[in-house]
Amino acid sequence: MGIVQEVAPNKDAALKTGIDITNRIAGCGRIGIKATLAAAHLAINDSADAAAYAKLEAGYVKLFGSEDFIEGRKAEAENRPPIFHDR
Repeated sequence: MGIVQEVAPNKDAALKTGIDITNRIAGCGRIGIKATLAAAHLAINDSADAAAYAKLEAGYVKLFGSEDFIEGRKAEAENRPPIFHDR
């Protein structure tokens, strides 16, 4: 994921970077955010567990089949902001 691994030269720059990252996340669909958080939690808690990989796969199947995923790809192709509906 790597986005959170930025280093800022001072506290003001760190705060600005944190706010910028937060705003980028807030612009994403909730289904995608939930899938990302679930994957991160699995990586931290159950990274070597086969059942964890099955959960991860199920989450991504749900994400990639969602209307919001399709809307995100379509909006990207049309160079416009996506409109997510949590479906």
